[in-house]
Amino acid sequence: MKLILDVHEVMEKLNEPNVRFVDCRFTLGKPDMGKTEYDRDHIPSAVFFNMERDLSGSVQVHGGRHPLPDISVLKKQLEDSGISRSTTVIAYDDGLSAGAARFIWILMYLGHSKVFLLNGGYSAWKEN
Repeated sequence: MKLILDVHEVMEKLNEPNVRFVDCRFTLGKPDMGKTEYDRDHIPSAVFFNMERDLSGSVQVHGGRHPLPDISVLKKQLEDSGISRSTTVIAYDDGLSAGAARFIWILMYLGHSKVFLLNGGYSAWKEN
């Protein structure tokens, strides 16, 4: 199963009706940086998911810095963002962080099969 798409493959999917782009840019220690970058510019029609607020649960005694989010809360966020099991999801970050990979991993964990990463992230998108 192919999980990584290059920019040209992503551009071909830009106007497909059941494709959702998800911006997962994140900078450790600067939790609002990804949203700031998203607000400045993003792939057309992309939605934003924040590593700490959307893709992680509350920090407890165990579970690490970014434990898995509450699945029922995440499910609602996905639905509100236009993502269902039939949606093709293409996630990206800045190409240097693991935000998009985490998002895709969580979706796969939940049984979603139409998930992809943009190779090189947003930087690769802007170069083309």
